[in-house]
Amino acid sequence: MSPRILAIAMLCTSPSFLAICAETSRAELWPRDPVTHRASWMKKGVITASSMEPLTFYQRRGGSPVNIAEKWNAERSEAAVRQLRDIGVNLVIVNLHKGAGLIAEHDDIEATRRLVGIAHRHGLKVGGYVGASMLYETMYVENPAARDWRQIDEYGRPIYYTADQTFRHMACRNNPGYQAFVQKILHLGVVDLKLDLIHFDQLMWWPEPLSCHCRHCAGQFREYLKERYQPPLGKERFGYSFFNGVTPPPYNLPAGAPVRFSELRNPLMQEWARFRAWSLSKRYGEYDRYIHKLNPDAVLIGNPTMNIDSNVGFMYGVDLQQLLEHGDAIWSEEPNLASWTDDGVLVSKIRSYKAARTMGKPLFRWQGSPVPYIFKEPVELRLAEAIAYNDNNLGVVAGGDVGGNVLPANIKRFVDFFREHSGNLTDTRSTGDVAVLRSFSSIEFNPAKSNFSTVLFEQTLIQAKIPFSIIFDRHLRQLSRFKVIVLANQDALSDEQLEQIRRFVTNGGGVVATENTAMLTDWRRPRMRPGIADLLGLDSSATEMPERRTVQHRFGTGRVVYVPQIQQATQPPTPEMSCFIPNRLWKLPRNYADLVSAVRWAADDRLTVSVDAPLHVTMELAHQQSTNTFLLHLVNFNMKTRVSDVLVRFRVPAGFHLEDVSVESPDWDGKQRVPFKTQDDVATLTVPQLQVYDLVLLKLRAN
Repeated sequence: MSPRILAIAMLCTSPSFLAICAETSRAELWPRDPVTHRASWMKKGVITASSMEPLTFYQRRGGSPVNIAEKWNAERSEAAVRQLRDIGVNLVIVNLHKGAGLIAEHDDIEATRRLVGIAHRHGLKVGGYVGASMLYETMYVENPAARDWRQIDEYGRPIYYTADQTFRHMACRNNPGYQAFVQKILHLGVVDLKLDLIHFDQLMWWPEPLSCHCRHCAGQFREYLKERYQPPLGKERFGYSFFNGVTPPPYNLPAGAPVRFSELRNPLMQEWARFRAWSLSKRYGEYDRYIHKLNPDAVLIGNPTMNIDSNVGFMYGVDLQQLLEHGDAIWSEEPNLASWTDDGVLVSKIRSYKAARTMGKPLFRWQGSPVPYIFKEPVELRLAEAIAYNDNNLGVVAGGDVGGNVLPANIKRFVDFFREHSGNLTDTRSTGDVAVLRSFSSIEFNPAKSNFSTVLFEQTLIQAKIPFSIIFDRHLRQLSRFKVIVLANQDALSDEQLEQIRRFVTNGGGVVATENTAMLTDWRRPRMRPGIADLLGLDSSATEMPERRTVQHRFGTGRVVYVPQIQQATQPPTPEMSCFIPNRLWKLPRNYADLVSAVRWAADDRLTVSVDAPLHVTMELAHQQSTNTFLLHLVNFNMKTRVSDVLVRFRVPAGFHLEDVSVESPDWDGKQRVPFKTQDDVATLTVPQLQVYDLVLLKLRAN
């Protein structure tokens, strides 16, 4: 008997392993206490290396180089860990369980166990990857019950990972048996292997028409409807108040075909999309509570791909305002690599960073990876973007390859700068005067219009260097910290949401609304008159928005602007529910200057900061309250063009005065003091030069 077979045989007869592999028809009860404690090490500056895939998967997938086993084992050696430590990496993410089964992945898991011991001796944290598919050729042999854990489509067919990886079935997170198995995997990782972090990949449902229609999803959907729509509300919503006959809505489309209709009016389809988002968040919250019960300092992250320029709520069941209630961080695999294109489009992940920060989470992203598109230059621009917009997390800068982690000088400068300034970046809060609302009923159910308008307005604010945050429906209860809320074609808003906005304006806030904002309820039913008609001072008989003119109106002590059209500079995206808005469509609207003027008027010209620089320069303003310091991040997306004499006007908060201004950059050595003048409450200063990234520190002192 070979050593490998002997080891597997011994493992399979051990009581602990039998407990892990035992068939189960129902999950253990998950703890229900909310997670409040978060690991402090995640806040102190994270630089990551990753080698997530098990060797078993590389071999089964095919296409890997002939030396893959040698390379894979070298990535888990002490020499590799020392090299990662020396370049500044403090977290390594490796394999825990891909989905082939604990017997099939035994050697891979033992390699992770050895790596954890090595990494911890050298002061590195270690995370373990958990996949959401089942490599059924081995998994079903080890766990015959796992055949029932797979997702199935409306025709009862298993849902595969991709067309070329048909050895992987997607597992259903709503299946109690799979829930119990995941719980055992988490126990193995956190308690047995001593992992510091768990990373869930594929934290999403597959897009329609490939959503799971198994009996567990169908039953939980009915229970969800019963709870949400008790009589008589159910009858008003659907025409009936009993749901025993309801099944997940069929789309009757060929496998993988996009959903072609442009707007989602069908109430059951709307609620199915909401249920998918709710159930995914519920499962993620269960993982969160369980691993923190095992180890309060363990960290949970997940990968829903982000990419909020697409309607991920409908397609993947990802509602960030629910999902990011849980976990310590989130991952983005969207393909929007920082760049300035030849036709003048600024491409960035700024939206994803801002959405994550609104929910209080840092963002993981690939900065360097075996994926070919990641190696496209300029890497240093992506690092600058992360320093400016992320919450003290530089992303994945290396793999585990021995000899392959000697950083080029242009990259090392940024990694070193991040390490040296992690104290400045700790416990900061993005300062957004303007809030851009992403309403679920608008963005997800009319994406080619509502989401496209929102993307273009966000692009305007990014390039106009106006400090803003991205908010979701729930944040309408917390508008007091903003000066202006932007409703970019947010066509479907509830009466309660409109009342929250109305109170905000009455108390002095500003609103900029465009196109068909609030013409529908959140159920997407047409209103008899515009929902914001009173805010605009429209006649009580008005049934439509003004078609050709911008309206400025004072309401209470606030200001309201209506812009009838965002004038697109490109062709709009294809009007379908599976709607992608590729970054080639992110060109500034033709009337972007009018949009900027509308925001400034709504804010009564009292934005915290203004920056005079070309359109390829962006700005982020953050506040570190513990040191009374504002951090002004400047990023030049057109690296070929150095920018000189960037004029900054900063409005000093009441009760403070500006004591000192300095600028530092990975593009040059040292710290430079910047002179400034203050008149009334506005300080004026000039940043001398900007190549790729500058950090301007504005130190305040209480009066």
